[in-house]
Amino acid sequence: MKITTIITFYSLLFMLQGIQSQTLSESDTTLTADTLRITLQETMLMALNNNPQLAIQLLDPQVQQTFTREERAAFDPELTASTSKTQSKSQRFLGSRPEPFDLTSTRTQHDVGISETLPTGTRIDGQVSMTGSVSNLYTDQYSSFMGITVSQALLQGFGTGYNLANLRMANLQADISRWELKGVAEQLVADVENAYWDLYLSSREIQIQQQSLRLADQQLTETLERVAVGRLAELELASVRAEVSLRKEALIDAQSHFEQARLHLLYLLNPPQEKGWHVVPLPLDQPFVPADTLEPVKIHEELGLKYRPDLQQAQLALKQGKLEITRTKNGLLPRLDLFISLSRTSYAQTFSGAYPDFQSPFSDVNLGLTFAFPVPNRAPRARLARAEFTRQQLELSLLNMKRLVEWDVRSAYVEVLRSRQLIEATRVTRELQEQNLAAEQEKFRVGKSTNLLVLQVQRDLTQSQLDEASVMVNYLNALVNLYVVEGTLLERRGIHSGYGQ
Repeated sequence: MKITTIITFYSLLFMLQGIQSQTLSESDTTLTADTLRITLQETMLMALNNNPQLAIQLLDPQVQQTFTREERAAFDPELTASTSKTQSKSQRFLGSRPEPFDLTSTRTQHDVGISETLPTGTRIDGQVSMTGSVSNLYTDQYSSFMGITVSQALLQGFGTGYNLANLRMANLQADISRWELKGVAEQLVADVENAYWDLYLSSREIQIQQQSLRLADQQLTETLERVAVGRLAELELASVRAEVSLRKEALIDAQSHFEQARLHLLYLLNPPQEKGWHVVPLPLDQPFVPADTLEPVKIHEELGLKYRPDLQQAQLALKQGKLEITRTKNGLLPRLDLFISLSRTSYAQTFSGAYPDFQSPFSDVNLGLTFAFPVPNRAPRARLARAEFTRQQLELSLLNMKRLVEWDVRSAYVEVLRSRQLIEATRVTRELQEQNLAAEQEKFRVGKSTNLLVLQVQRDLTQSQLDEASVMVNYLNALVNLYVVEGTLLERRGIHSGYGQ
């Protein structure tokens, strides 16, 4: 009677546990208002549209473009204009006349000028002005002036190499920011793919652990029946109950892994705030072996040397370093400028008669040189030395970066090969473990096996199922990592980056 009561109690208990496990499984997969059924492609597009980190990085190229426009403004022409009118009243003594004479005068002046600096080190200044003077003592006088001054740097400041250095460096920095943006976008896509498959894997892990718990429950039920009829000792129940408890722990861990994977994917997707963290993404795609085959590792290595964003940034930084040497080396030269000024002046007694006249006989020509050289010129020498040391560092960094790219690609390539070979091996292992469990259960029913052996085979089957699911996901993640280290993930996913084309 006692044994019958025990069997009835535990049967009801594990039936309730089975119902709870089934309810939990259904709650994981039941579609609710917050369930987001989504494919891998849709996941990537949503992340690219909504991810705040990428949105922040998208602004950086635009910021760098402002520096380019600022440097280009150094060669924009500048137009100036001014007008003034001055009235004065003073006293003058004329000849031997003892009383002073009140002098009133009105002076007006209008100036218009334009100046421009050219990339060759040439500066051009043009000016037109008109001046009028009206007084109660002197005859009204009006004059106009027009002139042009051209100055050319002959040593320091000469040539486009020096004068365009800052603009070219700004353009390179803008290119660096775009390559950096490509790297951020590529890493985001990789993170999203990994998170997508991690969510799938954690969901699959829950299913496997639930199946494992059901097997343990069945084993406990059979053990209770055998204890009830006296075919097994009651001591056999302890090991089975312990195994059931362990598998409950594994199921709890699997559920926690799923929740962590869900939160991670939501962080990357950044869904609308009205749903926020309550969204439950439901992966619609299943892990698969891509149809495209791997190329020889040398080809992947060449792709890495061409497309890898951080390597491209290092190469652009080296170009900046060379431009800095060109700019600072010019600072060692003395300042020697040639200038020439040509002007014509017109005079008249009326304002309308004093307009600028190219045929005016009154002209000025001014030709000369200016020279300046600081002694002992320590500051430019220090700047040049610093620029040369920096260039050497950049060259060494670039060489090291190339070696790093080669190592990254080859290492990732090996991992892809390893994980791909494991796919078939784990499938075979799982099928054999299923056969092994069926055989061990049959032996247990005819009394030729023990609970310990059956539970061990169940654990082996559970592990083989987890390994099979993990290996497939690991293979996809390894492929993604290979494409990231060679810098081609965006292109392979059909996302146009605009670089390396």
